Amino acid sequence: MPIGVFLSRPTVIEKRFETPYAAFESYLLRVGCNTHRLGADQFTMDSPLTGVMNLIKTCQAAIILGYPQYKVTAVLSKAGKHQQQISVVFPTPWNHIEATLAFNQRVPVLVIAHEGVSGGIFDCGVTGEYVHTTKLNRKDWHKEKGFQGIFQEWKKRIK
Repeated sequence: MPIGVFLSRPTVIEKRFETPYAAFESYLLRVGCNTHRLGADQFTMDSPLTGVMNLIKTCQAAIILGYPQYKVTAVLSKAGKHQQQISVVFPTPWNHIEATLAFNQRVPVLVIAHEGVSGGIFDCGVTGEYVHTTKLNRKDWHKEKGFQGIFQEWKKRIK
């Protein structure tokens, strides 16, 4: 019997992530996970928050995909001279909301972040669960041994 999996990811992602995401979603279907996303394959007349809360209640597990959504770049200067440029990448705030709702439903949550994405649920130790970090723009990232090990452990937790 297929597993209902809530899938948290931004509605719009950069073009470099589209093909790898499609490959990952196809993979999930092949291994018996039916994905559900508000605004992608599920729609509601309720507010987005209410819609997500209702959708998560129908799922047995959740996957949170942290794609870069916002990038802040700053230049550090000392006495008017350029010293260093730094950049910070943030995911969509909905990742945090949806992850919190999934944890609240007590379903197994798998958190996956693109390299450089940080903050909230993507910070190691925040939830007590492992955060898998990889390059989500690589087509077959989900076939890598490190991910497969974590994925199989996550699947064992699904009731």
